[in-house]
Amino acid sequence: MKEQDTTRNWYHERIHDCERRLAIRRRQDDRLARARVITFLPAIGLAIYACFWSAIGWPWSLAAGLLVVAFVVVVRLHENVLRDARELRQRLYMNQTQLARHERRWDLIPSCEVAIPPDHEFVANDLDLFGPKSLFQLISLTHTPFGEDTLRDWLLVPATPLEITERQQAVSFLAPKADLREELDLRGRLLGTSRNCTLAFVEWAESPPFFATRAWLAWLTRLTTLAFVTALLALLSAIVPREFAFLAIVAISCVNLALIVLFAGRIHDVLSRVTSRSHDLRQYQPLLEAIATLPANVPHFARLHAQMGNTPLEPVTQLDALMRLVRFANLRNNGLFGLPYYVSQIFLLTDFHVVARMENWQRRHGGLVRPWLEAVGHVEALSSLATLAHDNPRWCMPIVEDVPVKTITANELGHPLLADVIAVPNDVVVGPPGSFVLVTGSNMSGKSTLLRAVGLNVILAQAGGPVYARDFRLPPIELATCMRIRDSLADGVSFFLAELRRLKQIVDQSRDRRADDSRPLLYLLDEILQGTNSAERHLAVARVIGRLVESGSIGMVSTHDLELAHSPELSQACRVVHFRETFTGRDGDQQMTFDYQLRPGVSPTTNALKLLDFVGLND
Repeated sequence: MKEQDTTRNWYHERIHDCERRLAIRRRQDDRLARARVITFLPAIGLAIYACFWSAIGWPWSLAAGLLVVAFVVVVRLHENVLRDARELRQRLYMNQTQLARHERRWDLIPSCEVAIPPDHEFVANDLDLFGPKSLFQLISLTHTPFGEDTLRDWLLVPATPLEITERQQAVSFLAPKADLREELDLRGRLLGTSRNCTLAFVEWAESPPFFATRAWLAWLTRLTTLAFVTALLALLSAIVPREFAFLAIVAISCVNLALIVLFAGRIHDVLSRVTSRSHDLRQYQPLLEAIATLPANVPHFARLHAQMGNTPLEPVTQLDALMRLVRFANLRNNGLFGLPYYVSQIFLLTDFHVVARMENWQRRHGGLVRPWLEAVGHVEALSSLATLAHDNPRWCMPIVEDVPVKTITANELGHPLLADVIAVPNDVVVGPPGSFVLVTGSNMSGKSTLLRAVGLNVILAQAGGPVYARDFRLPPIELATCMRIRDSLADGVSFFLAELRRLKQIVDQSRDRRADDSRPLLYLLDEILQGTNSAERHLAVARVIGRLVESGSIGMVSTHDLELAHSPELSQACRVVHFRETFTGRDGDQQMTFDYQLRPGVSPTTNALKLLDFVGLND
């Protein structure tokens, strides 16, 4: 509780600081807005007076000029204040959102749609990895498509022990760097575009250049431009007869117009694919600069630096060179320079030359764009896990090691999606191979929550992040779950048959894992095979679990079937634990409470009939 109060107070202080600074910027905004009016209107008035009414105009013109200079300075200062205010509003929102994450106020936490590969749908849905009130919603501070995909893949695909160790080192470095993590979050938010925009730029960078199969066109545009400049100089210097030089300019312009008619559509398509993403390019540069500042003595960061090119700052330098071309191309949309830019097309084929320069950049650096942005995605994913570690100081970094005894050991393990004031930690041991934990207890006592707590912490551990436990040790594990099976009317599949098919997949997966002893299977089965009578259900469940035990997998099974603990096939392999409830008060005025504490042995209580009383169905 003390750690939670510390984190809450820390965010309240940052929120208060943002509000204080934002109030200052609002006051500055008001003053500078008035200063713009005060400098602009008198400047116009003095200029008109100097031109039309003053006998000696130069003093008034000078005063007007000084006011214009003052107006320009005020405008620049105002723009800086407005930019700072926008960023402060984002920082305020970010800290408010992080406080909501810490307190698990899900309605205030943004979420996004994540595409789940079919092979991982069961585990993702059973453990609430994605969607509303999910692990991804809790931890994700990713804003680029590569960041979202990286964090998704880390949660779905277990890393090797070496990769986990390297990610933990990077997470441990970033966790106390609150300002750096906030800056990464801010720059990602300022992208402000859909994932399709970034992916479209990457697609252009990796696509064949327009001039690659039209080398003749590139040379022709250079020749016509050189010929126009030569003819213009000849016309101005009278080296040749003016009529001849003028006719040459007209002929060159006709050739240029023909090229514009034939190829302008495709040229403008290339320009729009690059220039329309210029906002993304500008916002990626601070993210890439931040990566370059990360210490190379952390192995994960060193690999990201190697991914950047010759130096960690190479992406920044090269994107800046591309941005200069983009800014020049965007002059055609500028009210002041637009007309001269379009006139230059007729004589100089300006767009053709700009595209040629862009494609020179594309040939040299286009293949590196994806690795650059993937590095940004990696840092976003690491920052997400680091923020989780920072906000939950009582959580620990797990130890994932390939040891002979494949056992999961956790002290004070809790459910990551529950706030500290709600979660009840428990000590859990799962394993060794060929054994399982049988979790018994009445309705609502905490059986399913325990299974999901184990599964979510295993996923966090193998993603390289912190886990909700005081100590957590586990071997490399492959996870399989059967918790939320649905029937399918479209496929004509009942709930019972759908569950059987899922259990068959888990048994087959367990056999495959037996051949690869380096990563055993951890299965989490919640109240399986409820769609049949109790006698057959008992036999079927015992048979399924028996197959999993024979294959050397480890797992946890929750059940209301207390006889499973005494089944001849399973009694030697299972360790039985239970949750219980407490009834207080007299008949007719009883209350049922749960302490969610895990205890050894079979559950001594049931509560189905009591629940009938509570809802008025036991008359």
